Amino acid sequence: MLVAGLLASGCGGGDPPSKAEFGASADKVCKDAEQALSGIQKPKSAADAAKAVDKVIDATQNSLDDLKDLDRPDGAAGDAADKFIAAQESEIQKGIPALEKLRDALKSKDQQAMVKAEAELRAIDTTDTNALARAAGAKGCAN
Repeated sequence: MLVAGLLASGCGGGDPPSKAEFGASADKVCKDAEQALSGIQKPKSAADAAKAVDKVIDATQNSLDDLKDLDRPDGAAGDAADKFIAAQESEIQKGIPALEKLRDALKSKDQQAMVKAEAELRAIDTTDTNALARAAGAKGCAN
């Protein structure tokens, strides 16, 4: 009985977080991602820029994975958290292919492809995700 209790407590068997606790955890993930992105040095060449885009892709994917791993609150707050994370995932699923196109265009020095990839990135609408972040208590994740 004691072993089962220890296993349950070691495997997330505790109480679900509150909306505020989820928001604080999500905000930390977003802040860590922003710090990782701000740590990417300004590229001096197209090859450096392509490497920087790879770092952006990695940091973005890691932040999504970290958000998806967060425990969710119960009830309506949990639903709001799920909607926020799903919207974030949708944005990232659109953004990563555009970033990959940008990286490839940088490597091949294809100016037209660069412009097209940048336009794809700018076309990703974050309005809903920002509102969903605020509704989930993750105000630091909203732009």
